[in-house]
Amino acid sequence: MNQSEKKNFSVMRETLEFMRDRFSPDDERYVLFTTFNFAPQFFETNVLPLLVGDTLDETGASQETRYALNDELSRIHCLVACDRSTAPEAKGDLRYGLLPVGLLRGRFHSKLILMAGTLKETGAPGIWLSAGSGNISLSGWALNREVVSATPVTRQHADELLPLLDWLIEQAERQLQTAAFDVKEEGQGRRVLRHLVEFIENDAALAAHFPGIPTLHVALPTTGRGALLDSLTQGREWRRATVVSPYWSDVRGLVKRLGVAECRFVPSLSHAGYRFPMSAGTDAERTAWSFAKFGDERYTHAKALLLEDSAGAVVLCVGSANFTTAALGEPGGQGLSNIEAMLRHELADVPKAWRKLRTLDESDLAEPSAEEEEEGAPPLPPFDASVFHDWLAGTFGGHITIDAGADLADPELEVAGRTVRFAAKPGLRQELAPFKFRCTVPVRSFRVSWREADGTVHSYRGLVLQVNAEDEQLQYHPRPQLDQVIDFLRGLNPALSEEELRKRGARGRGEPGGDGEDEGVEPSFDFFGLFQATWKLHEHYSKAIKDGILRDPFDRLATHSLTTLHRAIALQPAFTAEELIGRYVQLAEVRELLASFARSGVHPPPGCLCNVEAVEEEIAALTDRIRMLLAKSPSFLSAFGSAGKCQAEAFLGWFNEEMKKEVSAHTE
Repeated sequence: MNQSEKKNFSVMRETLEFMRDRFSPDDERYVLFTTFNFAPQFFETNVLPLLVGDTLDETGASQETRYALNDELSRIHCLVACDRSTAPEAKGDLRYGLLPVGLLRGRFHSKLILMAGTLKETGAPGIWLSAGSGNISLSGWALNREVVSATPVTRQHADELLPLLDWLIEQAERQLQTAAFDVKEEGQGRRVLRHLVEFIENDAALAAHFPGIPTLHVALPTTGRGALLDSLTQGREWRRATVVSPYWSDVRGLVKRLGVAECRFVPSLSHAGYRFPMSAGTDAERTAWSFAKFGDERYTHAKALLLEDSAGAVVLCVGSANFTTAALGEPGGQGLSNIEAMLRHELADVPKAWRKLRTLDESDLAEPSAEEEEEGAPPLPPFDASVFHDWLAGTFGGHITIDAGADLADPELEVAGRTVRFAAKPGLRQELAPFKFRCTVPVRSFRVSWREADGTVHSYRGLVLQVNAEDEQLQYHPRPQLDQVIDFLRGLNPALSEEELRKRGARGRGEPGGDGEDEGVEPSFDFFGLFQATWKLHEHYSKAIKDGILRDPFDRLATHSLTTLHRAIALQPAFTAEELIGRYVQLAEVRELLASFARSGVHPPPGCLCNVEAVEEEIAALTDRIRMLLAKSPSFLSAFGSAGKCQAEAFLGWFNEEMKKEVSAHTE
């Protein structure tokens, strides 16, 4: 068990590394992280590399590291579930799932890691679990004092986990508006959850109970489960309790429920003092109360409950639950009811760290302010809203349901530049009518705005679920820069081996630059370079076809493939007139190459985004945009009379041929 007596920077990291090392590194794994707050950049640069086996020195945000990480994540299937009310940031271009979930009256507050796969020592299936207090953020993994505990999963843990996993699956299906499993969401979160369920339901994957193994206690907002505090105390009579918590509510009621003669509180240090609600009890009720602190002034975010009885029995409970009614009280009540998770240890003695606690004088206590009562989280949104982008259909969809009893007006949802107004009818599920929108990169967020009865305008940001997308569309593969790809193609040497070409391509991708998004000037297009590059590309593959050499012009990882050229074109900006015409010329060349390869009997594989239909659709959409620009050109209108579709296509076709003639004249 990792506890806060260790150096703080290592507590969460060492637990993850310990769990990871229980499993074979060569087999598939399924991993679930649950958290309240979520910082994706921290997760992607610090946690995911550790998960796949990198050391702390090897982690980093370089492009090469991220590409290697994505390759590892193709067999280490990972899902993060976080609370939607914290307005989590969008994930980056790494291969994992992100599922923001919410409650009508409460927070998704558990901090679990659940990992399943093939155990390294036995070669048998197995599952490990950790429960702690740290969110997936820099504070939770590096700055705060946190507590976490890990254990192999037994039948008792499985019985507590199954309702939580079922609830998460239900949330994912509701957001996707489907239970169909052939709908593929980014990270395939439901697949991860269902595989974890399969492991948990497999008795062969569960560890046998042994003395000292902790029990798991999960609070879910469902009736009939009882209060989490009662589950932790087990209905036994306890003499003394020590509570570590950064947040407090109804302290008097919870202490009464504990039924202890003595209660010691270990609050967190804030700028005003140690944060504790002094107004929670009367002098008579506080005669058995005392206060303690740790030896240093680091912020304590740990949540723990230490129970001692008259016979010397000791129980330590660690996890996510603050000493609040939302965390420990009755689920399904009138107030907030959180989803929490705690591991309960029966120990032989009080742990060393707890014996080192120092007495805290009441004069150092400070009444917490209202905004400190719920971990600084924004108010719960008075509605449930989800939006998804179906890449296969090219449409956005979703829904919004205003909570029963909510009093708001003028709800609007904005996504992909479109604003949709909804009726302010509580309890009514309203669908977002699917609308077409072509994306070259993922639209990651949507916004809902509304007005309260007093006229105050509020705004909520949610995350867009990506559905039925290919890896290229989600940016999982290297992002080629068009000028670099063209330069590489112009230097193609058909005599070089395929292996040498791949090495050259890898070296090219490692050069400074990368996305092209840091260039502050408008791009200028070298059509000579483009046509020479496509000629070289055609020569390279045509010679291989004639010689019977197996070369795939649609290899998505090759720097010299048609697929890579097409993707590089799609990733460049196309807003100005120069950029739009440049892209037209580029796509027209791709179309001609596709036709040429087709005549040789070489076609793109199923699922390849570089195909005739997709390119024709891109060119058609591009032509419409250019036509609107041509309609504003007096010289064009004087020559053609109008800027209709036929005139625009004729002009662009002529322009494309003239560019080719110009190149031919300079190459003869």
